[in-house]
Amino acid sequence: MSYSRLLCPKCENKYEIQRMSLACARCGETLTVSYDFEAVRRTIDIKSIDNRQAGVWRYFELLPISKGVQTISLGEGGTYLHRCDRLAENIGIRKLFIKNETTNPTGSFIDRGMTVAVTRAIELGFESVCCAPTGNLGASLAAYAAKAGLKCQIFISREVDLGKLFQMIAYGAEMRLAGDTEEALVEARKEADRSYLVTPADPFFLEGEKTVGFEICEQLGWRTCNRVIVPMGTGGNISMIWKSIKELCEVGLIKRAGSMMTGVQAEGCDPIVKAFMNRKQFIQSASKPRTIALDIAVKNPMYGSAALRAIRESRGSAIAVSDAEILEATRQLAKTEGIFAEPAAASTVAGLKKLIDSGKVERSEEIVCVITGAGLKDPGTARKIVERLKEMDRLVRRMEERRLTTKLGDTKTRILEILSSKQLHGYGIWRELKEAFGLEISIPSVYEHLAELEMLKLIRRTRTEAVAGRRERHYYSLTQTGRDTVRTVSKLAAT
Repeated sequence: MSYSRLLCPKCENKYEIQRMSLACARCGETLTVSYDFEAVRRTIDIKSIDNRQAGVWRYFELLPISKGVQTISLGEGGTYLHRCDRLAENIGIRKLFIKNETTNPTGSFIDRGMTVAVTRAIELGFESVCCAPTGNLGASLAAYAAKAGLKCQIFISREVDLGKLFQMIAYGAEMRLAGDTEEALVEARKEADRSYLVTPADPFFLEGEKTVGFEICEQLGWRTCNRVIVPMGTGGNISMIWKSIKELCEVGLIKRAGSMMTGVQAEGCDPIVKAFMNRKQFIQSASKPRTIALDIAVKNPMYGSAALRAIRESRGSAIAVSDAEILEATRQLAKTEGIFAEPAAASTVAGLKKLIDSGKVERSEEIVCVITGAGLKDPGTARKIVERLKEMDRLVRRMEERRLTTKLGDTKTRILEILSSKQLHGYGIWRELKEAFGLEISIPSVYEHLAELEMLKLIRRTRTEAVAGRRERHYYSLTQTGRDTVRTVSKLAAT
């Protein structure tokens, strides 16, 4: 049962949770979710939570759901809180924990918000969903839409990470290419009348994300640590974790909200950090982002002011780190603790090291770094890490030449192009590669590529033909996923 309402944080106007609009009718401010804490206190306690299945919906009294609504879940939440002694020793801190969000269903903390947002879409009767993501949002929405049986449209810019793009395609989303992130959002908003638009500003989405804070406190024995360090893009994640800690205090599950919230951004796009350092109340838009940490490269963070409030209320801090510092943190985290994070996620470790080295964090503190996404979502950054090891770099280059990396490679792309217009057998494909594209490879190599494309479910065998005196000849054609991939690659190549 839900004890929640929608609240305007600006004029404090209240709305029933069944309301479809996410903006205040009086002043236009984005609404947030508030709870009747007195009612929640009568129904929730540590013992009842202990008897529930791990995950986001373990804390359902503090989530904006209506009674009887079927939740859409892929098993998100319940992620491990690692005690990281080796990394702590290397950095020079007394006690360090990593909240490892890479083990969520699509490899990102975004899944926590998506289970609530897509459940909300079902509750409101939508049959389709859409978004304009910078990366992980699109991959997560595509997965949860597939689980719910909803149509999914994703408007992407050409800056999207390749690993996340492949996820979106694999989950069956309809891809639409836009010039940049702002244009993608404009196009997505055009669909909002007939499709549930998921954005980082959706209060239902954000309520799912706050469960990271619930879990940290529970895993520490229903208490807070000295400091929680969080990557900042829109500012929503850090502000919602602080909201969750305050809510646990309100319902009596922890004694005090004692964690100092600390936000990290990349130097190539750090509007929230600049506002904090300059003691500003409002965020000034950043220039064009220049960083490898794409998921936190947000020029106009819609929850930037909320992030500033969370940092200041908790007596926390904010810091910007360079791409070089992020890459080093990525390597160190993987090497010492076996956790491979994407750049935006590893920024928290980079930020912690910088804060310790500058004397702004005490070495005696107990700290939790939130690692928001998995490293294999960004093959380009993984490749940069390998470049430092010459022997491994040579090996990877040889593998890339054989097209065994996550990228399709030129030969496989050409094979897909050939099969987009007709069915053909291996020998015919070999001849077309040579005559149309000037690619001279052996026939066995062609069949190796075909086997890999078949394994990726981009092509399928359509028929087998017996040829006198020779082995059977298999004809191939594109699957629907293969056709979608050809269209997406063609659009990206044209921009």
